[in-house]
Amino acid sequence: MTFDPIRDFFQRRQGALLDVQARALQLVIDRSEPVRGNFCFPGPDIDAAIQHQGEHIGRVWYGFSPLQDRLYIYDIEINSRYQGRGFGQVALWLLWSRNQLPLTPLYEVMRSHGFWAKVRKRFAAAGVTLTRDLRTGEQEVEQQRWQHLVSETDAERLNREYWEGEAAKLSAGQLNSD
Repeated sequence: MTFDPIRDFFQRRQGALLDVQARALQLVIDRSEPVRGNFCFPGPDIDAAIQHQGEHIGRVWYGFSPLQDRLYIYDIEINSRYQGRGFGQVALWLLWSRNQLPLTPLYEVMRSHGFWAKVRKRFAAAGVTLTRDLRTGEQEVEQQRWQHLVSETDAERLNREYWEGEAAKLSAGQLNSD
């Protein structure tokens, strides 16, 4: 990226504003574990409470890419009486500040398009990478990037070995086709 004093000034300014807002907000992790079959496996799925001045105001569910190159936002929920005050944006800012990874929402539902549009604009002004949302039909392709990190379960190994044995018998003409 080339030096651009105007862009750099506004990025620092927007980041500073978000930092000030983030001082009163906390993310308290309630659960962090890799769950086989979930999108980010073998990376952890994380469920965190969003607290403002010690009061529970919402939740964020997210996961780390097993390649540690992206943070996937599964969902963010702010209690109705706190909505429209920027708490969701600030919670995402906290996630980004702590991890410095591009944020990727998983399937933006229709009612959240306005929220994500605001986040994209504000975070871009702060120099943060927020990728386009990842649709349900694209998730399997995305998971292929880290499949080499997913170990086979004993049941999967036994099943694979069984079918490899059956295929070998068939090719050797030893299998009876009833």
